[in-house]
Amino acid sequence: MSASENRKNRWLIKDSFFDRHPKELLFTPQSIIFSNQKLSVPTTTDLSKEEPLEFRFGIKWIRGFEFIVGRKYQLLIKNSDGEIIKISFSSYYGINKVHLYNQYAEILNQLWESYFDGLVDHYLALFSQKIPFILANVTFDELGIRIKSANFIKEEEKSLLWPDVGTKNYRTYFAIFSKQNPSNINKGYSYLDDWNTGVLYSVIETILK
Repeated sequence: MSASENRKNRWLIKDSFFDRHPKELLFTPQSIIFSNQKLSVPTTTDLSKEEPLEFRFGIKWIRGFEFIVGRKYQLLIKNSDGEIIKISFSSYYGINKVHLYNQYAEILNQLWESYFDGLVDHYLALFSQKIPFILANVTFDELGIRIKSANFIKEEEKSLLWPDVGTKNYRTYFAIFSKQNPSNINKGYSYLDDWNTGVLYSVIETILK
């Protein structure tokens, strides 16, 4: 890896402007390495395609007594053993707001390019081979999908044929619904709270196109 590539794939993460002990985040072709807050040994997550990762991401408002005082940027990566890398940093009162948003966007883009874009291709290959699979609690097959749609009592699994699958993408979540019965058959997936919503969005939108 060249010096310029190393700078592109390496970040020093500070929890806030006042954090005097930044943690190092490094992307290599084989792994993600993140210095642990509590231990001297860094946390390393393998980027092996045989062990799919999951991720969540988003921005939360930090609320004070009467008004919003800042933003918290969060990216969480989970491996097949359930181990989680949590990358989190905050901006208060607008200090470093632009820099931290750009850092968040760069890390998210690098994470996608390093791994999750390839994971989308993996699921699309399964679909083209007519092999059923489950992604983000959605079951896929050549005829359509099955989602867990919530009603007033409980969640029920509903089947949608591909011509009936409707989608809507918002800033913080992705929604799937029945075109014929959208009020009764629908499900929202949060980018921050639900694992691999970004991959789910890309796979479904590519299939529908």
